[in-house]
Amino acid sequence: MKKQLISCFLFLLGAAVFGQQQMMNPAFAKGGDKAGRDALGLCCTSQASLGNNPSVMNFFSDLRNKFGDVTFTKTDGYARVQGSAYYVKEFKKATIYDKGEEVAEFYVRYDAFNDDLEVKRNKYSVTKESLIRDKDVSCVVDGREYKYMSFKDDNDEMVEGYVVSIYEGNTYAVYERLRKTYKDGKYAKTSHGTDFPPRFSDKTEYYVSVSNDEPVYAKLNKKKVLDFFDGSSKKELAKYIKKKGIGFKDAEDLVSVFRKADIMGNTIAVASN
Repeated sequence: MKKQLISCFLFLLGAAVFGQQQMMNPAFAKGGDKAGRDALGLCCTSQASLGNNPSVMNFFSDLRNKFGDVTFTKTDGYARVQGSAYYVKEFKKATIYDKGEEVAEFYVRYDAFNDDLEVKRNKYSVTKESLIRDKDVSCVVDGREYKYMSFKDDNDEMVEGYVVSIYEGNTYAVYERLRKTYKDGKYAKTSHGTDFPPRFSDKTEYYVSVSNDEPVYAKLNKKKVLDFFDGSSKKELAKYIKKKGIGFKDAEDLVSVFRKADIMGNTIAVASN
């Protein structure tokens, strides 16, 4: 009888502990991992990918050779570089969409050097994966929508990568691309000089889509922005830029011009790029 009571007590204790875990950790609760089995195909690797930026493979290969460690990971590499590969280091709760339909909630952060959306299936996970790179799959985190798209870069070449939608109008859409570039370190040439460690630097690019065409690079420059337009519409927008004192210092300056162009509607003549 005593043994039965002890067994019953241990069972109830175990159930109570598990119940507390359910309350503390949403991943234990039914439906806690909202993605479930249906969204398992949205993550393409068991470790965050190193393959979307062509320079990344060379970067890590050089570091592995330098430190002579074949087990060298991306985290190891980033730790040896001044600055951060991330604009936001923390994993934030994000909603994943497939063809516009909500399919999952993950915890996500954007690796701006590798152009990679790193994923944790819940906030307690220690495993990092990568969101599949697919033009039908988008991610909304902190109110910003990341889309994987084809676009024409500043070298006039078609490339693919993540952009963030910052304006969508009837004719025009404006996208922001936050990047991190790597600069190698330099040793001082003399004992009186200063060493410069390897570092990450910020880089922001903007792209404009006209009538749902693939976005093209848009430099924050009055002449370059006006090149998107022709004829009388170009002259009218030039007057608008002058009147408003737009200096093309940030994204809002760029958006304001294309918002005005959308308001002008059918009077716009779009230049051929």
